[in-house]
Amino acid sequence: MVIVNFRLSEIGRVVISLNDPEKWETLVQRCAARSAIELGTILAVRRGRLLQGDDLVADGDEIEVFPALSGG
Repeated sequence: MVIVNFRLSEIGRVVISLNDPEKWETLVQRCAARSAIELGTILAVRRGRLLQGDDLVADGDEIEVFPALSGG
């Protein structure tokens, strides 16, 4: 099971079961489809490190997702 916490978003927490590791970009699209929401630009963090789209996510991972905000 992978837990994806969407911070500062109405999505909240999404829990997905994985049999095999999956690319983050694929998994986050599954989360968005399940929640019926279109994601904008996001930053994803796992164990204190930023995730890239081709990074593999595995059972037991917990990921924090934040909207990418810009400002001065």
